[in-house]
Amino acid sequence: MLLTVSILDWLLGLHRVSWSDPRAAIGWRYAMPLWGWLLILAVSALIAGWSYRRLLGPRWARIALGVLRTALIVLLVAFLLGPMLVVNQELVEQDSLLVLVDESASMRIRDMEGTAGDRESSDASSLISREEALRQALTRHADLFGDQKLGKDRRIVWLGFNSNTFEINPLAAPTTQPDDQRQTTALRTAIEQALQRAAGQPVSGLIVMSDGRSPQSTGGTLVRRLQQQAVNVFAVPLGANQTPLDLAVGQVDAPRKAFINDPVPVTVYLDHYPTEVRVDPARVRVRLIDEVTNKTLDEQQLVDDLLREPVRLSAVSAVVGPVKWKVEVSYDGRTATTAPVNRAASASSQMEPAAGVRDISRGELILENNHRELALELVDQPLGVLYVEGYPRWEYRYLKNMLVREKSVRSSMMLISADRDFAQEGQLPITRLPATMEEIKPYDVIVIGDVPSTYFSPEQLRLIADHVSARGAGLLWIGGEYDTPRSYEGTPLAALLPMCSPGSVSRIDPSLGPISMCPTKLAEALQVLRLRSNTTELSGPTPPQTWPAGLPPHFWAQNLGELKTSAEVLATSNPLAGRSFPLVTRLRYGAGQVVYVATDESWRWRAGRGELYFEQFWMQLVRMLGRGRLQQGAGRAVLTASDRRAELDQPVVVTVRLQDELLSQREMSRIRVAVIRQEDAAQPGGGRDRAVEQLELLPLPTSSESPATGGKVFQAVWHPASAGAMMLRVVEPTLDDLNLTQEVEVIRADDELRQPAPDRERLAMLAAATGGKVVPLDRLDELENLIPNRARRTPNDIREPLWNSYLALFAIVTLISAEWIGRKMIRLV
Repeated sequence: MLLTVSILDWLLGLHRVSWSDPRAAIGWRYAMPLWGWLLILAVSALIAGWSYRRLLGPRWARIALGVLRTALIVLLVAFLLGPMLVVNQELVEQDSLLVLVDESASMRIRDMEGTAGDRESSDASSLISREEALRQALTRHADLFGDQKLGKDRRIVWLGFNSNTFEINPLAAPTTQPDDQRQTTALRTAIEQALQRAAGQPVSGLIVMSDGRSPQSTGGTLVRRLQQQAVNVFAVPLGANQTPLDLAVGQVDAPRKAFINDPVPVTVYLDHYPTEVRVDPARVRVRLIDEVTNKTLDEQQLVDDLLREPVRLSAVSAVVGPVKWKVEVSYDGRTATTAPVNRAASASSQMEPAAGVRDISRGELILENNHRELALELVDQPLGVLYVEGYPRWEYRYLKNMLVREKSVRSSMMLISADRDFAQEGQLPITRLPATMEEIKPYDVIVIGDVPSTYFSPEQLRLIADHVSARGAGLLWIGGEYDTPRSYEGTPLAALLPMCSPGSVSRIDPSLGPISMCPTKLAEALQVLRLRSNTTELSGPTPPQTWPAGLPPHFWAQNLGELKTSAEVLATSNPLAGRSFPLVTRLRYGAGQVVYVATDESWRWRAGRGELYFEQFWMQLVRMLGRGRLQQGAGRAVLTASDRRAELDQPVVVTVRLQDELLSQREMSRIRVAVIRQEDAAQPGGGRDRAVEQLELLPLPTSSESPATGGKVFQAVWHPASAGAMMLRVVEPTLDDLNLTQEVEVIRADDELRQPAPDRERLAMLAAATGGKVVPLDRLDELENLIPNRARRTPNDIREPLWNSYLALFAIVTLISAEWIGRKMIRLV
């Protein structure tokens, strides 16, 4: 049989197909309809009949020869029409299904719920990251992308993208990408590069699995290109439907050095996103934590639902030497949406979530920016205090006894009205006032009561001023009825008084009524004038109320008149005839600071209460002045930035305020500030030789100076040109010893964690504009019915001609020969 087929194929001249192929069929180069064949047959028969009609011979012979001629003519016409053996087949070009998987930093945000079977934890309320939720969904629907469904007769191209586009294995772990690349989602670039990979090939669809957040525009030109290429976008949104809350620890202000067992003030500025969202203060906690013991040193909650007010913390430690603390903010299981929080409805954690609040188990979603480390040094050394008083008034008696009892103070007393043989008190008794720099050096704080300026020699007055300005010592004034501050006008210490005219200071009119002291917000920030009713509370969290009600009032206090612009008010009187008088003021002078107390009746607080409030009031002021010497000039000038988290090219106002009287008197036409990366700032020399930018701050007009805060002000507008953690450092030689720095985090507008909310509207727009559809992550099976088959089918028939074969030649020769033999037999030839 095979031999017969092989001989037949040879006779027919077949090389690519076989006559026995069941797919084979007779075809024609020039196809002829049935009526054409009938016409050819009829014409051929007429020609043949006409040819033999009048020839001699038997009729049956002529009919037989006519039939042979008819067959020959038909066969020749058939060969002219191009007979061939045809095997019908087609060439199929598979279409491509492009799948884009977001692998940017925002995919790590834990705001999605996994199924109970997928979570490692048995906690049904646990949240998983967007990345993990996507991997779980792809694992559950692995057969959807297999050869029996979407992968049937189709090529599936898996591409991951962030700032770049790369091939991925969808079921494998996410590819490792540098953090700086993951921070950006280049969605438009990823779509364009995916289309380039499929150039010239049919595309059945484009699946985008992403949170949609991207700085790139995905409308206009991109949509038109997708429409022209008839590419449908099927969007699979990732991320929670509601905008998550992002709290961040911004700037942290704290002293570099402090005394052990002394409250260390820490001021924390918080940032949050979205900025227009109101945060429920009852659910936000700010903690100061010892990193070594992991012990919470202090804890506060917010007082401002828009985070405009800083949080004040303080801690006491007995550890000597360097300590590592950290500030941490947490949100207790709620995340705010763009709708304002109904604070009244959500006041209790036992109540249902209020409108605009979504209940989640793990609280805030982005935790990387919720803490900041704080390094400081604690010093174990007693404070040296020199107290000079004119006469033994009640304030002196109790204050002197308190200083003598205090173990953390080494005091020297000088009562100038005492007899020559009077034994001056204190741990370091003296018989005369210091007259040289070496003699005054041990004293960190100098207290001057109601002492006439003439008691000091001009050299001693200048010595005290130099000790404060050059060595950072503190000076505490206690106003008196006779000499302080009036007698110091025109002396070297006049510059160390907060009032403009010491000689015109008078008593507050007693007819205005009793005087009560009211601390200001600045006192709270400095951790002074915080009187607590129980000494066991001194090392614990600060209660909301830090000034006891019902303290006995004062009946004598001074009217200081106009204050210097650099003076700061720590406490005022209660309103008297519609006006509040400053009672406790602070002034920076050189490297040190000065406090003036305009009353000497704090001893009245002892009535029925003992030393509790009296001791807290004075020791807090003394310790604050002593801490100033540890800092060696801290606070003489302040460098600030209007935004501690700024976007690239966003204007940031950089300000240097000279709060020190001596610095304000210097003639400076500008102040230079270097912008240094924080990793370079740790290099020798502060990284000044590696500055990425340099600013020149110019002085503001005098009218722009604020009397509330005082000091000469220099400003410049900075447009950050580089992203990253930056350090602003003053590099002006005259201010170099102050080491003024300010941390600023510069972020790109496309920072993934800056706006963690998914952009579902963008994905929905892409799908609608291209004829696609938005498919939820838990309904991926719908893709099987949505994605069309756009494979290209091209005919690719195999044709073998039959008219030039051996068999065709044999047939023609046979018919011609048969007719010739027949004609010979009847003698027609």
